Amino acid sequence: MIIQLKKRISKPSILTCIRDDQSTTWSKLHKGIETHDLAHYAVEKIMGFTKAFYGILNEGYEIADFELPKDKRPEKLQPKNLDVSAIQTEHIVNLLQTEFLNSGEDSNFINSLRTILKDDGIPFPEDFDTNKLNQIRKLYSELLFKWGSLGDNEQLELSLF
Repeated sequence: MIIQLKKRISKPSILTCIRDDQSTTWSKLHKGIETHDLAHYAVEKIMGFTKAFYGILNEGYEIADFELPKDKRPEKLQPKNLDVSAIQTEHIVNLLQTEFLNSGEDSNFINSLRTILKDDGIPFPEDFDTNKLNQIRKLYSELLFKWGSLGDNEQLELSLF
């Protein structure tokens, strides 16, 4: 899958995903959601998750499907039917975004993730450790820098899977 994020200064940025079968899905993005989508990429890439957000899009679902109220989404995209890695990814992404907004690493990241997942009845990812977290943070930081360096109508292109 090819992921293209087109930065537009005075208009919404655009996310386009070109699936392995060459079909596409795209959406205008709400301001600031770009960092969330970049965090998804970093987590899914480093963890090797193929059934989280981008993996689901690669299967043929549309970005717009995720924007629907949870009970109006296609059956597979309803929370109870998502692969466990999709839910784990979302929690990791949310913690990464919290770090980003707070301008510093959370030394309790892994323990916080364990607690959140346990409270939701979700297993902790088997191979998620400090090393993986640091790889995710490094990639996410690089992506944020690249995104911030783009001018109007320039795009970041990423490959996944």
